[in-house]
Amino acid sequence: MPDLPYLERVKIQIEILLPLYRLLRKELGEDKAAALLREAVAEYARDLGRQVGESSDDTSLDKLRGLMPMFIAGNALDVEPVSNDEREVSLNVRGCRYADLFRSLGEPEFGAMVTCEMDFPMTEGIGSDLRLERTQTILNGGSHCDFRWKSERGNSRT
Repeated sequence: MPDLPYLERVKIQIEILLPLYRLLRKELGEDKAAALLREAVAEYARDLGRQVGESSDDTSLDKLRGLMPMFIAGNALDVEPVSNDEREVSLNVRGCRYADLFRSLGEPEFGAMVTCEMDFPMTEGIGSDLRLERTQTILNGGSHCDFRWKSERGNSRT
């Protein structure tokens, strides 16, 4: 993975994606534009997860742990650890500069689609044993983001 903090990558990506999404909304309607964006984000996220998944012989949870600094870098997230062992990585995000960015642009729904919604397909790409449970996100109006990654295999390698 590149050394560029993910928040900086997002800022670059939205220079093109946001105007394109606005144009698609105008031309195709909100539902169709959102469906196309979600499909593209899911494909991107799965591919990112696969790259991480194929990067080493570590467990899926260890691969996930190795990816997290990229998303947190640059003070992008205020993370509160909950659990971190051989079967689970759980944390709460109490502050999110991604959310701040998209709210400042007046596009929180777009922001949720291009950031929050990539978590599930990315998790799937990292390893078939890895599952993510999340009941809320800051961008969707939650008080925090509650990430609960669990491995069905524990210490085994994927």
